[in-house]
Amino acid sequence: MSRQQPPRLLLLAQDDADDPLEPHLATGGFLVERCLAPETAEELLGSDPRLDLMVVTRELSEDQLRGLCAAAAAVNPPVPLLLLSSREPVRALEAGADAVLPPPHGHAEVLARCRALVRRRQLLRPQSTVLRCGPIAMVVEEHEVRRDGRPVKLSPREFRLLRFLLEHQRRIWHREELLRLVWGECEGPALDPKTVDVHIRWLRLKLEDDPARPRLICTVRGRGYRLG
Repeated sequence: MSRQQPPRLLLLAQDDADDPLEPHLATGGFLVERCLAPETAEELLGSDPRLDLMVVTRELSEDQLRGLCAAAAAVNPPVPLLLLSSREPVRALEAGADAVLPPPHGHAEVLARCRALVRRRQLLRPQSTVLRCGPIAMVVEEHEVRRDGRPVKLSPREFRLLRFLLEHQRRIWHREELLRLVWGECEGPALDPKTVDVHIRWLRLKLEDDPARPRLICTVRGRGYRLG
């Protein structure tokens, strides 16, 4: 029996709520997230690492299209953008769209093009990097953390701090070092070093059996923190 593929997340920029394209894509195996404003689509492209494809059915200005294409291209690997529009295809492709389908187009044709674009993106996706320590496993490219096989929801900063500690296990890090290396040269020096303590406490609450007696993220008195 073949293993069923998980649904691919598709961002649909559409302004017609009565358009049957959305349910057709859902029936075809896509998990569809619909948005109205191009600005919202740009934000989602930059914040949701699960996105596999973007389909645009609404009319956009030249600047809006270029902005969406730039946001899609900034993701690693880039999120392909399919434009369903009467816009001149050459100009749309030059603006950064990956494919253009002018009307008339059937839903079956749109679905087939979506699947082809997702397959092409999968070939560009790097091999997953898995970092482990005890019961913790982090799949870096998927931005996923599991403890004993169960998903753990982390904030972006918690994820970055945990990733750093997983990549440098057994080494002791001072709070000031973590501020500089995890928060960054610009942001870190302006923060109270106790910011690190707060984020360590949050990680322990989510990852440790007994956060009051941590065994994964340890405190080395007078020196700093160590994972493992």
